Amino acid sequence: METEPNSKAARPVWVLLVVRWPGGGIRTFMRYVYSRFPAQIYKFTLIAPDLPETQVLLDDLAGLRLTYCPVSGYPSAFEIAGTVFRLLRTGNFDLVHSHGFTSGTCAALPASLTRVPHLMTSHDVLGKRQFLGRTGLAKRIGMETAFSLIDTIQSVSHDAQANLLEFFPSLRDRCLVISNGIEVGRFQQAEPRNLHKELQVDEDCFLIGFLGRFMSQKGFVHLVNAVAQLAQSKGLHKKFLVVALGEGGFIREEKAALQERGLENLFRFLPFTPNVAGVIKGLDLVAMPSLWEACGLLAMETLICGTPLIASNCIGLREVVEDTPTVVVQAGDSNALAEGIQSCMLQDQRHRFVEYAPFAAQRYDVTITSSKIQDLICQMAG
Repeated sequence: METEPNSKAARPVWVLLVVRWPGGGIRTFMRYVYSRFPAQIYKFTLIAPDLPETQVLLDDLAGLRLTYCPVSGYPSAFEIAGTVFRLLRTGNFDLVHSHGFTSGTCAALPASLTRVPHLMTSHDVLGKRQFLGRTGLAKRIGMETAFSLIDTIQSVSHDAQANLLEFFPSLRDRCLVISNGIEVGRFQQAEPRNLHKELQVDEDCFLIGFLGRFMSQKGFVHLVNAVAQLAQSKGLHKKFLVVALGEGGFIREEKAALQERGLENLFRFLPFTPNVAGVIKGLDLVAMPSLWEACGLLAMETLICGTPLIASNCIGLREVVEDTPTVVVQAGDSNALAEGIQSCMLQDQRHRFVEYAPFAAQRYDVTITSSKIQDLICQMAG
């Protein structure tokens, strides 16, 4: 029996991507996961705000059959929901894949009304402060109502799913975990950047990396406090410098705070680069003093590069660094962070991380993640 040219079996799986915040971990996730989808089997339409981060994402996904449907730079929930509904009514989509709580909430009702299967990937964790008072209660009820319309909610770590179910236990039957992964080859094959030469500092200067957005959850303030403590340490006779690579958030405020404290000479800020592998390999230590994470991709990247890592034991990050050589410190404890950094400076630990790198490559390979998500999409799309 011949297949009709316009039948579902003859055409690719058409996925509507909904992305309210196209930066940080969401952009990295999409680049790592979707770039492994065979272009002859899938095509995508992307709803995302008209921002520079979206253009970077589009460049990352250039190998896919993808159509971009822009919304305003800072769209309201109604604008996103309306755009989703319009496309679902006029298109022939097999699945909606939303990324993040806001995107999932906005796409939930339109997908339900048009009876298009809806997969939401959760990229963040929730905190009790978000649901305080009457406004918080209304937000909680609204989110739970929207999430109950979503067919499947995929969390990127077991910690993230446990956090979600702590606030919305009624969602248990529609939740699953597909752990995050990264592009192993990109980090294994990268050549180290000669940061000492770029920054014009002595070769014996110990370079500490901070990579990420300058948001409170990333714990940059605790790194600053630790640096201030190290600068006053009488037992430390080694030069050091923090190399900050990131964007967005409160970067201007953080720079101003460093000047007020007289610490600006101990920090250097590098411009954003979409490929951080060479930077990671050029550092002596990567610091992740996060207060919470859904899943710490930077930790995976650092461990595959064989670069020493110091990380907090916060939710989401502790799961990633468990059973690795990572120096783990209490989240939010600047003193513990300072002591951990000092121990790494005084005793070279790189050999331990280099030895672990091949095991990290097997453990965090995104090929596994991408394959599982493809299977899930095909199953949901029928």
